[in-house]
Amino acid sequence: MSRAAALVAILLLCVIAVAASAQAANTPSVQSQLDALRDAVAQQKAQIDAQQKLLEAQAAEIERLRASVTHEAPEGATKEPATKEEVAAVRESVEQTKIAARDTPKVSMTAGRPTITSADGRSSLSVRAVVQLDVAEHQQTPEGAANADFRRGSVGAATNRETSAAKDLSNGAYFRRARLGVEGTIARDFNYKLMFELGGAGTEGPTRINDAYINYTGFAPWTIQLGAFSPAANMDDGTGVEDLVFIERATPAELSRTLGGADGRLGLGIRDAGTRWMSSLTLTSRTVNDAEVFDSQFAAVGRASWLALTGADYNLHLGLSGTYVLKPADQGSATTPRYAVRFRDRPEIRVDSTRLVDTGSIDADSVYAVGAEFGAQWKSWYLQAENFWYGIKRREPTVLSNPSFGGWYAQGSWILTGETRRYSAASGSFASPRPFVPFTMNGGHGAWELAARYSHTDLNHDEGIAGLAPPSDGIRGGVQNIWTFGVNWYVNPNLRLMFNYLRISVDRLNPAGPGNLTPFGPAPGTPPIGAQIGQDLDVFALRSQYSF
Repeated sequence: MSRAAALVAILLLCVIAVAASAQAANTPSVQSQLDALRDAVAQQKAQIDAQQKLLEAQAAEIERLRASVTHEAPEGATKEPATKEEVAAVRESVEQTKIAARDTPKVSMTAGRPTITSADGRSSLSVRAVVQLDVAEHQQTPEGAANADFRRGSVGAATNRETSAAKDLSNGAYFRRARLGVEGTIARDFNYKLMFELGGAGTEGPTRINDAYINYTGFAPWTIQLGAFSPAANMDDGTGVEDLVFIERATPAELSRTLGGADGRLGLGIRDAGTRWMSSLTLTSRTVNDAEVFDSQFAAVGRASWLALTGADYNLHLGLSGTYVLKPADQGSATTPRYAVRFRDRPEIRVDSTRLVDTGSIDADSVYAVGAEFGAQWKSWYLQAENFWYGIKRREPTVLSNPSFGGWYAQGSWILTGETRRYSAASGSFASPRPFVPFTMNGGHGAWELAARYSHTDLNHDEGIAGLAPPSDGIRGGVQNIWTFGVNWYVNPNLRLMFNYLRISVDRLNPAGPGNLTPFGPAPGTPPIGAQIGQDLDVFALRSQYSF
């Protein structure tokens, strides 16, 4: 505990110092920032002067070519007409220069992103990368004897790692994301993206496809998209991974997005957007990383958002989202349940892969998730909240009731250095601030942000009484409440450091009952009937991020 407390104390002292320097007027740091800006202006002026000299040199060369065509001589000298061969040679040189200029692609570097654009501007290719390195320390009650410590993770056999890992979650570091790929335009109306993922959740897995799609924009404002991508599932999902306020999305939003969306989801979608609104509908199947099944899932994912109010200093966002799984994946006649659906998630951190809330597999005919969105920004203040309702229709014939669950979160932030989170109507979300003065040794301090979030997830349905088995239709997925406090440092537009402290509380009863007496395997894997298998814990996490 002493290491974590020391880490928090150091970070808080850094935040207080930066806040004081950002708020004070006429201080040496402000003067240093002004000096840095003056240096930047001087560098830009030098570049402009160099470009002017280049233009003058090019103009002189043009005049020389013109003179050679007519053999212009110095004043007072006799002018001799150029020969036909000389004129033809000059014309050929000019034509070759024009052809070369027309066919030469343009290479640029915008915000650290290299881009090649065809000379006619109709096609382009940009290199994209996102690298996120996470470090986390979980602070739990020390692990006890197997017949007395009943903390558990996902429902599974005794060989399931999560049966024991829930009592001792892994501390350490790993690459949460390590994405590299390209995106661009083909013949003006077609956009494409191919992005590979080299990172993982809990462990870096083999390289896999994160995005591989093409879309058509010729029916503006409509866009048709086909391939593997992340369809617009909710507001938190619409926020790019480079722009998240916290290290991970809130669990209620994650449950919604993974039902029929998430990264690498195969689908066909259509979307349109205006200056103050967006809407989308996507028909989806499996993800590219799913295990083979007999028949893939089929679902519809939709979202609509509206910038209800906007001004120079403020934005107000409203929206709705929904996912409907028309046909769950068919696992085959040898598997029970055959059409399994389950809701589960990690506690808003991914260094360890253990899920502390889990409904277990439910034989489903259809599934839905519906969400309501709210977002607002005023100057350097920001607020976002979503509420979700989830439901499952059990497969017939059955006498069991259809389960329903719920969850919500609210999060907000204050940017100490005065920048604002930027609203994008096209994605219906808020993006990261851009530092007024990026960090430099000459006095720039980047942008600093304080953030807080509370999330509530309830995956219980007719859970019954502690100490007893659940009712026949009862589901004990658990109730998870998480407070997260964060400090974000935007060093420059490409580099970002994040610190999160999470206070996690899980209330969950042993799901063992008449339908399944050993959900975690034989004793002591499965605790006594009706025992508490949840827990409270603290997590301290850091992320370094580089993207372009």
